[in-house]
Amino acid sequence: MSDLERNEKELSFGRRLARLGAAWRRQVDRDLHEYGLTEATWRPVLYLGLLPPPVRQTDLVRALEIEAPSVARLLDVLERRDLVFRSPDSEDKRSKLVSLTEKGERTARQVRHAVEAVSNRLLQGISTPELQACYSVFERIEANLCQRTSTPAGEQA
Repeated sequence: MSDLERNEKELSFGRRLARLGAAWRRQVDRDLHEYGLTEATWRPVLYLGLLPPPVRQTDLVRALEIEAPSVARLLDVLERRDLVFRSPDSEDKRSKLVSLTEKGERTARQVRHAVEAVSNRLLQGISTPELQACYSVFERIEANLCQRTSTPAGEQA
């Protein structure tokens, strides 16, 4: 690959990765549409089903990577739908603990199945070594990101 080709690929890599991630989530959205779930509602349910309960609302905010007021509104919706409940955190009076209800646990299983089905469809034809190579690239990019975010502004790593 020439330097020019590599430069073009480097410039488009982030956009393509973001576009693929969004398209992947839209596929899950389509599979979960019949359950009345959208990305905004299925992602918190998925994370709550994966993390050990109860989950601090602030930890859910970090996991979802969206603003705290948006998560609070989403949890209001999920509470009205009897998918989650919030309780006071005895260790931190400012924080709430979030847990799935029985209905929420069933929904979390449906979400996990949908995510797995989409993953199986989209990764069809990709070999184990190719998938491992992709993960290796992701890990190096994440390490580069961590290095960049831990270096004070104006200093070289």
